[in-house]
Amino acid sequence: MDLTVIKKIAYEQMANKRSHVWKENGNKYYHGERVAKLVLELRKIIFPEDESHDDILTVAAWFHDIKNGIKNHESEGAELTKELLKSHCNMFELNEIYNIISSHDDRISSRELFNNYIKLHQDADHLDHFGTFDIWTIFLYAAPHDENMKEVINWMVNERPSENERYRKEINFEVSKEIFNDKAGFLKDFTDRFAVEGTGGVWNKEKFIKT
Repeated sequence: MDLTVIKKIAYEQMANKRSHVWKENGNKYYHGERVAKLVLELRKIIFPEDESHDDILTVAAWFHDIKNGIKNHESEGAELTKELLKSHCNMFELNEIYNIISSHDDRISSRELFNNYIKLHQDADHLDHFGTFDIWTIFLYAAPHDENMKEVINWMVNERPSENERYRKEINFEVSKEIFNDKAGFLKDFTDRFAVEGTGGVWNKEKFIKT
């Protein structure tokens, strides 16, 4: 596979589109870029001796959300990707890419049926949505939906944390769960400070009080 040529196809398909009107232009293209890097980071940590699918994992990550925003975007995206890349990949590569993309959101019900490459992609895809990305999307959503700072703080403090356990259950590997926990911890730390400063308080004000 010529990754330079294939990435150009991904760019042409997605770089000037957005999955929601309130998200940045090309959001799924850049999400795919990040997932492609993250899935290889996970592979090197969890399966350090197996480089056999690195190019396949990379390409699947670039294209996995090409049909995001429509019903059955996984299967539709897998079909479109197979068509777009039929002149650039052999049949084995196409089938592996297809399997990863078509399964990437089926995180629990068929988990036992999936190979490690699908699971690696699922974890990388999921993990990209948390940590600093949480903050990016929360604020991107808030402004065009006329949410004020107090409303955002209330949601981050009282509702967002309750979602963590559900998301954690959808992750496959223990290392991925540890990374998720670290990202969730970062978001909590940010939220704690945001809740104070966003309501006019001083964070760690005790350190500034002279005794």
